[in-house]
Amino acid sequence: MAPLHMVLLGPPGSGKGTQARFVSAHFGVAYVGAGDLLREEVTRQTPLGQHVASFLKAGDLVPLPLLLELLARRLATIPPEQGIVFDGVPRSLAQAKALDELLAQLGRHLDVVILLRVPDEVVFERLLRRGRPDDTPDIIAHRLRVYHDEIAPLVAWYRERGLLRAVDGVGAPDQVFERLRQALPTKRDESFKNPPRAL
Repeated sequence: MAPLHMVLLGPPGSGKGTQARFVSAHFGVAYVGAGDLLREEVTRQTPLGQHVASFLKAGDLVPLPLLLELLARRLATIPPEQGIVFDGVPRSLAQAKALDELLAQLGRHLDVVILLRVPDEVVFERLLRRGRPDDTPDIIAHRLRVYHDEIAPLVAWYRERGLLRAVDGVGAPDQVFERLRQALPTKRDESFKNPPRAL
């Protein structure tokens, strides 16, 4: 069976990281978290990391060339027979098209894109509770504005390609994961028999 390649979309604080790790453990696919890649560079204080830090502090999207450099480096370490779940990328239409090109160069392609739907007020509460230094009310509000500006064309693009599945992201992590599994379009699991949900 071909390896599973999945993107998880959703606002900051929607639980993408948790669900991506569930997917990784359940299906044996590699986890690629854009936020982790970026924060690792910042922590290591590399020249690239110092450049990235200014964007993260402001809550803005990291420029595409920087992100692609990190992604290409990470994907090169994943065996071709292993699938991938992406968390935190793409966050814009330009990133989505660039990711497609990068995957194609490696002989890979996306199978499904899961959109975790979580109301803004729930996201706000979750991020404030998380307590990271960059999770201030002003920055959270800005990050949500950036997310909503960028997500609409991204969702439309994936929907047109027949890859998008929407999942309710509110609830216990294991409940959300079960919804996610049932939304998948292949027969990789017994619960995949459900047809794609209308968006």
